[in-house]
Amino acid sequence: MAAPHYRKVELQSPADFTYLYANTVALSRQKLDLNLPPSATNDDKPDPMRERVRELVDEYITRTFTTASSSISINGLDSSSPAFPFPAAFTAPETVEYEPFDAELAARVSTLYAQLESLTTTVAQLRREAPRKAAKAYAAQLAGLIEEESKEDDELDEQDEDKDEDGNENAESRDRTAQDAEAMDVDVNTGATGSEPASTNAKRRSRRGHPDPAWTLDIPLGTDEEAERWRSGDIAEVYESTLRTLQRLQGEGDAEIGGAAGSGSEGNALATTVGKAERAGRAAEVVESM
Repeated sequence: MAAPHYRKVELQSPADFTYLYANTVALSRQKLDLNLPPSATNDDKPDPMRERVRELVDEYITRTFTTASSSISINGLDSSSPAFPFPAAFTAPETVEYEPFDAELAARVSTLYAQLESLTTTVAQLRREAPRKAAKAYAAQLAGLIEEESKEDDELDEQDEDKDEDGNENAESRDRTAQDAEAMDVDVNTGATGSEPASTNAKRRSRRGHPDPAWTLDIPLGTDEEAERWRSGDIAEVYESTLRTLQRLQGEGDAEIGGAAGSGSEGNALATTVGKAERAGRAAEVVESM
């Protein structure tokens, strides 16, 4: 009866087989150092027992891989093929291959390093200058907006002044017309009784023009109850009591209570006012320095 055929272990390259052998040898060295540690002295003489154990372990590993090589195929090569790497790959000295120097590749690497240095310099320069430029641009834009708003305010003021001048001219012309009409009435009604000056004044008031609606100051007073409180004076009392409370909290209201305590309270109020002025000046300096 013929022996059954088993499929061999297939490897893709000789490096796979070399990797397995190297890992096995490395593990054997770890076990050897664990059970037979090297001497702690600086003596260069090897331990005979340790060297003998290492030789036996290496011989066993080599014999094991030699026996298993008949069941391994590397990229279609069997152990019977002369191109099979084992065990010649483990006994032959390691060879180092060098590629020829590529001038074009070296020039490209130099160019890329130069670009990297240039970009690094550009980034560092932008980190130094970008915040300053952004601050200047923001300040210029803010100054432009402030200038535009000031121009608009000036134009509105000029328009208001023109309206006021036109209203004054209209009022003067109406006054002149009323005076002329009054003079004519005086000439016509010469020799009249004492009641005539009163009628003349009434006519003068009736002939005067109505005021410009723009001159009327319309202030919203809230609800009807709030408007009534404004008219009756209750709101003024509320504001007065509130101001007195604030003065007491600031140390300014004690002067009204007693004469002796008044001087101290005035000093406290003055100190509070000076402190407020100093804090406001410091805040203005901080805002200007930003």
